[in-house]
Amino acid sequence: MKKMLTSGLLILFFACSVNAAKYDNVPYDEVLKIATEQNDPVALNELGYRYLNGVEGVEKDTVKAREWFDKAIAQGSGTAESNVGTMYDKGNGVEQDYAKAKEWYEKGVAKNDKYAQLNLGGMYKEGRGVEKDPLKAKELLEKSAEQGLSYAQSFLGDMYFFGQGIKKDVIKARYWYEKAAEQGIPEAQFNLAIMYENGVADLKKDHDKAMDLFEKACEGGVEHPICQ
Repeated sequence: MKKMLTSGLLILFFACSVNAAKYDNVPYDEVLKIATEQNDPVALNELGYRYLNGVEGVEKDTVKAREWFDKAIAQGSGTAESNVGTMYDKGNGVEQDYAKAKEWYEKGVAKNDKYAQLNLGGMYKEGRGVEKDPLKAKELLEKSAEQGLSYAQSFLGDMYFFGQGIKKDVIKARYWYEKAAEQGIPEAQFNLAIMYENGVADLKKDHDKAMDLFEKACEGGVEHPICQ
């Protein structure tokens, strides 16, 4: 059973604003107390994220979001710098400006922030406001992926499997798909399933394993005829 690998959905993960799992589901008042009393950069960024996206009981307010991000940046947060970059990248609360987005992403990259690496890598991969540079994109995505960011891992898998501006390498593609699939990225699960179904990248054909991964991918939102 031959199936085509899918890569298009992964671009949706680029230019993403991020919070910190540390404060997932923590009530607003508690995060606010930590942010203001301890000047904790992670909590400060979390407040910015909530206002930027209007989540966890907070109404969207991009002005307040930027205020909290700036406070986090003052405490050295590269993630908050990346989030300011996404505001300019998407034109979210500010006039869209790729040059400013790139500038803010670069600030985060200088602090080795994995989200800034992901987002700047996306700009170079797609040629969004910059000249396309697959090698630069790969370099940035690898730094992010090596820090464990699942989206970067999955996108790297695509680059290696399809030879998107770099030398095709199905073994490296498999490696990164496996990393991302373990973290629940549906597209990586789907593509790894195809590898098992067809015996790609030194994998022994394993229909049962493939079907298990297909099921997870479909439950995760991948749209494909096999999911019907």
